[in-house]
Amino acid sequence: MKVSSECACLRRRREVLTERHVQAAWYDRSIRPEALFSSDGERVRVIHPGNWNLGPGPDFKNAVLEVDGRKLAGDVEVHMAPQDWTSHAHARNAEYGHVIAHVTWNGGPSPETLPHGAVSIWLGRFLSADPGFSPDQIDVAAYPFAKFPVPDRPCFVRFGRDSDLAEALLLDMGALRLGLKARRIQRLLNAPSRCKVGREQLFYSETMSALGYSRNTDGFRAIASAIPLDVIRAEPWNAESAFLVAAQCHFWRRGGMRPHNFPDVRLRSAARLFAKGEIFSVLDETDFSPQNCRRIVKALAEGGFVGKGRAAALMANVFVPFALAEGRLAAPPRWLPPEDVSEPVRLAAFRLFGRDCNPASAYASNGVKIQGLLQIHRDYCLKIFPDCDTCPLPSSECIAS
Repeated sequence: MKVSSECACLRRRREVLTERHVQAAWYDRSIRPEALFSSDGERVRVIHPGNWNLGPGPDFKNAVLEVDGRKLAGDVEVHMAPQDWTSHAHARNAEYGHVIAHVTWNGGPSPETLPHGAVSIWLGRFLSADPGFSPDQIDVAAYPFAKFPVPDRPCFVRFGRDSDLAEALLLDMGALRLGLKARRIQRLLNAPSRCKVGREQLFYSETMSALGYSRNTDGFRAIASAIPLDVIRAEPWNAESAFLVAAQCHFWRRGGMRPHNFPDVRLRSAARLFAKGEIFSVLDETDFSPQNCRRIVKALAEGGFVGKGRAAALMANVFVPFALAEGRLAAPPRWLPPEDVSEPVRLAAFRLFGRDCNPASAYASNGVKIQGLLQIHRDYCLKIFPDCDTCPLPSSECIAS
């Protein structure tokens, strides 16, 4: 008997279904069928569906599946139909090289160019077997952050209901992260003369790197090397043109970015910032009290160089670490202006505090706590999740109880 590759419930009711519905169905354990099989008939158990990727690349990162007893770890790409993999040219994009599962709504032959070992899963086939399923039951606007899985992890058990302990953890981890940044800068400042750069050139390079955001850090740092600070100071009127010409030699990642964060826009702002030169006054700053930090951030934002969130990120990633490295600041501050909350911060906060925590009171009003969540994400979540039972963070003796 021939089986149609179109979902039966859609044939009956013709409800609108989009790729985002399929993403939600894969992500949400309450919708995703428990019994899944690959197109080759292998039993598939979803240990972790992956982190919903809001940037470029596969739809879900760091998924963990068990396929006929063997564990697969990697990324998941979701499409309406199998042929979309080929039509979107994913096989020629290195970002899709770690895909372990291609999940589709409709059935059809598996793409021959899937990464070696990747499985194809015809998700619509299993959902259509449920007569109660309807796309209308999926609130696509609620994903991903309003539909996180149940927070039953050990870190939530320890920190989710103890606000004092959670605050101590975030402040300590934030101080650790600031200290690590400072030690790196100190090593660069004390490098042997043959590979050492000047203090202000290093500050310029580190600031450029931070202006590139995580996706384009290397490109912005490379431009700072190609267009040294001495050149900017000699011809400040030509800084923007020099940056944009140098930018043509680099591949820029723009996927998922808002237009005002595109590299060319950021480079124009950076050119104005360094051509004017007032930012270097931060290298003489010794006052990193909350009041003065707010003043510095406000001056950068009102000067039209960067928004408040990015100015606060410069404070945490460059200004304070430089001051610590040079001894102008004796210890990491306990408060910094809050930078924009990124996806890793949200994920780490959810795992620690659950979906019902108030970000403003828990972490989003203090840049040191945001840095703490980033450090937790790097040191623990990236290595351990989803096998949270093996994570040493909840039982760590270095956390005051």
